[in-house]
Amino acid sequence: MISNYLKLAWRMLGRNKFFTFISLFGISFTLGILMVILSFLQSELGTNRPLTHKNDFVVVNMLTLKTEFFDTIVGVDTSFIDSKMVLDSTLEIKSSGSMQWNSEMNNGIAEEYLSDLPSAEKMTVFIEHSEYDVYINGVKLKLHSLHGDVNYWDLIDHQILDGRVFDKAEFDQAAKVVVISDKTALNYFGKTTGVVGNEMLLDGLNYKVIGMYKHFGKIVPYVSPDVVLPYTCAQLDNQDSFYHGFFCTLFKKKSGVSSEKLKEEIKYAASTIPMDHPSKPEGYEQLEFNPATYDEVFAQAIYYEREASKSLWIAKWILISLMSFFIVLPTLNLINLNVSRILDRSSEIGVRKAFGAHKGNIVAQFVFENVLQTLLGGLIGLGLAVFLIKLINKSGFIRNAILELSPNFFLYSFLVTLLFGILSGLLPAIKMSKLQIVNALKENKL
Repeated sequence: MISNYLKLAWRMLGRNKFFTFISLFGISFTLGILMVILSFLQSELGTNRPLTHKNDFVVVNMLTLKTEFFDTIVGVDTSFIDSKMVLDSTLEIKSSGSMQWNSEMNNGIAEEYLSDLPSAEKMTVFIEHSEYDVYINGVKLKLHSLHGDVNYWDLIDHQILDGRVFDKAEFDQAAKVVVISDKTALNYFGKTTGVVGNEMLLDGLNYKVIGMYKHFGKIVPYVSPDVVLPYTCAQLDNQDSFYHGFFCTLFKKKSGVSSEKLKEEIKYAASTIPMDHPSKPEGYEQLEFNPATYDEVFAQAIYYEREASKSLWIAKWILISLMSFFIVLPTLNLINLNVSRILDRSSEIGVRKAFGAHKGNIVAQFVFENVLQTLLGGLIGLGLAVFLIKLINKSGFIRNAILELSPNFFLYSFLVTLLFGILSGLLPAIKMSKLQIVNALKENKL
């Protein structure tokens, strides 16, 4: 049965070459774009290195000093008691707005008030927005750097290709050491072997290269920096003496603990930080943290809401809408093309019904033909996606991102292709299977 379906489907593809070309072009282009989107999402939000522990992360990238303003509204009610007018006044206090100062935090705040939360397995403190401009043979090279602590390497699971990462002794001593990516090694030294032990000139200072890790390429800066140094080497003179500074914090929750529980502990920790330090800007009375999961932080970059879970919800629906548009609209167009193609085959269906073919056979045949055609378009789309992914990676068009061709990518792409083929073939097939034998043979139309 399957072999007969396959032979007939293959003959139908060759019967009308122009129609087949138009269908394959639309299918391959649509699926190619969908595969690129899937590859991007898998690369940025999958639990692949260096984001092996991504689903356990909670991020605090902002400290907020805040004060609220209130208005007092006086209300007067009039009543009569024993024929005498009595005035009764009420006072209602309503919020009239707030004043906020948002910035990254001082590392002292993180280390003193956030380092021992019950639900956190580990915490790392780092400066992510830092760059060095270096010149190699007169050519400017911009290096995105991260100044971190020793816990950074436990949370962000970099693949160490050569050497090692800095240890606590080097961190405490502010040793001039650096761990670099293989991309940086190639751009700075012109090679990816034998670079450990060499020195790099960064901001006028010599740093010894002690290790090299694989550059996976991620949009989020602290996941895929060019160089990583101990933050004790950074110039911290411009930090606020207590509250504001240059640092973000990343937590890994304990196994079996929910992210929401860790978030609540972080918010409570904010309430324990004193608000009477001399460096506090005048007029602010509250201190807040707005912790978020890794996915929520990523979603805030797409659609910002201070409530991170709301940003994630909106971003998901934006993504679902875009994916649906890419699937539904081409599917409708392909359904119309399939209906036109089936019009030419009504007499064939009539003959098959006359010889005993039932609706299930006819539906199965047309769906099989369409799935075969879609799978061929999917293979072409896969080739297009691979070409576009390599082009994007080479050009650096999406910032620092490197899209990947993982097994999950192929699985998701196959499922999308199969869904596309079934949806676009099922409705015309069902409609065709209901065709009456006499009408099919006599009028040759639906």
